[in-house]
Amino acid sequence: MRAADHERLSQTRTFPSLVKYLRDELDWPIERTDIDELAFDYDPEELGLNAKHAAKIREIKQLRPLETSQPWGIFWVDFEKKRLPMVVLRRILGNLIIKSRASARKADRPSWHLHDLLFISSYGEEEHRTISFAHFTEDPEAHELPVLRVLGWDDQNSVMHLDRVANRLRSNLRWPDDPSDTEAWRERWSEAFTDRYREAIRSAEELIPRLADLATNIRHRVRDVLEAETDRGPMRKLSASPPYGLCARVEPSAERELRLLLAGTGREGPRGAVGTRRRCRVQSRRQYRQLLPGVERRAH
Repeated sequence: MRAADHERLSQTRTFPSLVKYLRDELDWPIERTDIDELAFDYDPEELGLNAKHAAKIREIKQLRPLETSQPWGIFWVDFEKKRLPMVVLRRILGNLIIKSRASARKADRPSWHLHDLLFISSYGEEEHRTISFAHFTEDPEAHELPVLRVLGWDDQNSVMHLDRVANRLRSNLRWPDDPSDTEAWRERWSEAFTDRYREAIRSAEELIPRLADLATNIRHRVRDVLEAETDRGPMRKLSASPPYGLCARVEPSAERELRLLLAGTGREGPRGAVGTRRRCRVQSRRQYRQLLPGVERRAH
């Protein structure tokens, strides 16, 4: 994936920029240039949200159907909160799905099957908004709440994460060549969603790549701090210190190092190198704790 593609995805934070991305990158047949004509606006009260929940929402829009046979209801929800508010999203879902007994008030409003709803949400800090495609699924025999699965990104994600998201978007959420084949359309779009929102990690095999991705993200932030610091800044002093330089020469890849840490042993490679890695980790942790307040101020 080219740097320009990373930039285009990471800078998609608003409804107009999202529409442009869907049209230009995913071939959605969006012809109107007037944003106001592309969507219906909803008031939170129309979707059964009380004043407490309505206060967490900036706007709700339904993208107008782009095909007469389109099975999907596509909604844009712009939240105030730093995290995706599950309760609010479930309330919206409950007022949009088809039910056996609909009230007179709901009868005038369009409704969909649960698996035919796609929510595109914006949330997080103003300067680092997260965009998330969200889809609910359910097992009728499980008697549990619908499961929320998401595909999201922000401008602080690693290149590896942006690559994964962009590939998933292009593979699964591109507009279909044959919109009349609604079953194939449903299946293809639904397959884009594999990650449960805030899913608990239950094994080291799941934890290691997540931590490696996080380490990459931290490395990018530290790099930004270094670019902004003078030669006497705390991060530059740390990078120039002998233990840090030594570690940079002998430390293995992030994922292999995480495997060593989680296993609680260092029995890989020559004994001398293992001992050096262990000493480097201890020394680096001590120095990082001393510099942590300054790093956090600059990183945020």
